[in-house]
Formats: sequence, C-alpha cells, structure tokens
Amino acid sequence: MPDVPPPKTQLVAVTPFYRSNVTDRSLEALLLTDLHALGDAAGLSWAALPVSDNRYAIGEWIASGGMGSLYAATDKVLGRQVAIKVLRGEQLTDPTAVVRFLQEARIHAQFHHPSIPPLHDVGRLEDGRPFLAMKYVRGRTLHDLLAGKPAAELDRHLALFEKVCLAIAYAHAKGVVHRDLTPSNVLVSDHGRVQVIDWGLAKVLASPQSRSPDADPRDADGTTQMSVPNLSRTEEGLAIGTPAYMAPEQASGASVATEQSDVFGLGGILCTILTGLPPHKGKVSTVLKRVRSGDISSATATLDRCTAPKDLVALAKACLSADAAERPKNAGVLARAVTEYINADRTPRRSWWAKLFAAKDE
Repeated sequence: MPDVPPPKTQLVAVTPFYRSNVTDRSLEALLLTDLHALGDAAGLSWAALPVSDNRYAIGEWIASGGMGSLYAATDKVLGRQVAIKVLRGEQLTDPTAVVRFLQEARIHAQFHHPSIPPLHDVGRLEDGRPFLAMKYVRGRTLHDLLAGKPAAELDRHLALFEKVCLAIAYAHAKGVVHRDLTPSNVLVSDHGRVQVIDWGLAKVLASPQSRSPDADPRDADGTTQMSVPNLSRTEEGLAIGTPAYMAPEQASGASVATEQSDVFGLGGILCTILTGLPPHKGKVSTVLKRVRSGDISSATATLDRCTAPKDLVALAKACLSADAAERPKNAGVLARAVTEYINADRTPRRSWWAKLFAAKDE
C-alpha cells in the first residue's frame, strides 16, 4: 500500500458553541474539511458540501457584493427568517472565488461576537450553488443612515462606530483582518444593534500581531488564534477592498494586509461620520492612483473644514495616515480611544487622545 501523504492543513476542532448553533452537520463538515484539497479539485471544490434538500425558501434580493449575492430566505425546518449568501453563477468556474467563499464560511464560523452575525449553515442549493445561511438582520446600512449629513446625530453614530471597532478588535485578537471595512458593510438593526458583515475578503494572519497590553488572549467561545489557512493567494499588484476606504498598502497589492490596514478602513468610516464624505471619491482609476501614492490630502482638507470636535478629527487623521506605522496599532487601541471619548466629560480633556495613543508604542 502506498504511503498516504500528510494533509496540508490541520483540522479545525469543532467547539461546543458551534454544535449548539448549527442545525445539521453541514457547518461541522466544512470545519473538518481540508480546504487545500478542495482548492485542488477542478471546478468542483464545493461538491462535497451537502445539498439543502429544499430546506430554504429564497425570497427577495437584498444586496450584491464582490463575493456573492445576499437574499432573504425562510428556513422551512425551523420556521425562521435567515439571510442566504450565494456565490454568483459566473464565479462557479473560478477556483479562487470558490475557495474564498468556503474560506469565508470557515472563518465566519469561528466568530462568536454580538456585532458579527452568527453563521447557521453552509451547503449547496438545489441548483448547485454554494450558500451560507446567516442571521437575518432587519435594518439599514451605516451608509444609508449617514446619508451624506456631516456630523448629524454625532453621539448616536459614534456609539455605533464604537461597536464596529470592538467587533474588529475581537477579529484582530483572533488573528483575522477584514480588509473591506466601509459604512456599507455595517448593518444597523431597527433596535440599534450593529453587525459587521461581508467577510469574503478576510485574511488570517500568519502569526499574532501586537495586542493591547490588557487583552485577554481567550475569547468568549474559548478559542484563541485561528488555525484557518489562507488558501487564495493575493497576486502582487492586485488591489483588494473598496478603493474609497482602502489603505495604501492594499491598493499597491501588498501580499500581507495588517491590523493597521483595517484601522485605515475604520478611520475612513469615522471620516464619513464626521464629514459625510469618504476619504477618497472620484473615478476608481483616479482613486486607486491617489491611494497608491499615499495622498490623503483631500480627506485631510475635508476633515479640517468640518465642524466636528477636534479630538475626533485628530483621531480620524491618525487612522488615515499613509504610513501604517503611524496609525493605531490595532482596532483595540482605536476602540479604547473612542470609548474614552464617549465616556469623558464634555469639559476640556487633559491630553486624552495623546495619552491613549502612547499605547501604540508599547
């Protein structure tokens, strides 16, 4: 009998949290799948996933993104509404798109945070398209809520932004960067709950990056650093993300995104909250050229003209620095700064911002 080569990846243990939240064996099967082997299968990398057996009644279209389309659906077994994300037909023949879709499921399944929608199921629809079934959130995107009104309802929007920062800080603690943070990827429910969505471009860091000195390495679900491999390689020179909110290193096609790349995206969201405008606007080709050169003069000028509090303007500028080393070192540092601002008295502060940012040099 010939020797069996060792698997290219380690199997990911399925925690009790996942078993209590999935409705069948689909998600558990994906977590125990060697995705390198799936990626090597010619065009059929998703074929091992179970078919939903007409379990989901697909309803109205919600939105489309770079990695698929989102629909409202009904889980006919449990009688609940869910959101179904499916890979678009033209992407089924693209091995990179298929593997990224499955990797998104594998990463998403290991999140346990109130501001990241839980993943319920994964599999194939009756027509063969792979799908993810997630919590359905009834509400609007942060983009829609802002509606181009500079600093409108600033306290409310800043409270929402704090929750976004905390969700990304959680992801960073698990060694994951989102890589596409925009107001359109933040859902706000009718009851004011925040959900950070669209993890299709998420990347698992090769090793843990810097963390806050007081960070607990354990998460609420009892896990630490993720062991999910990065299977879809980013080609040199290929920009990943949304240009208007993209960090310079992402626009230049750098192979490794960092926590500070996400901090830039968070700074872009804060810039939009304060000014009503993204850091960059214009034709995609023009924006990419500007981003690659590290030119943030337009965003800086817009922030300087706005009437928002100076501390928040300074915070946004720091996050949008062209030099990643000059940004807060991760979302945890940024979240603490925002929390301190929200909780501070409205009297003049004692170098509040500078003191918090000293943490990035620790």
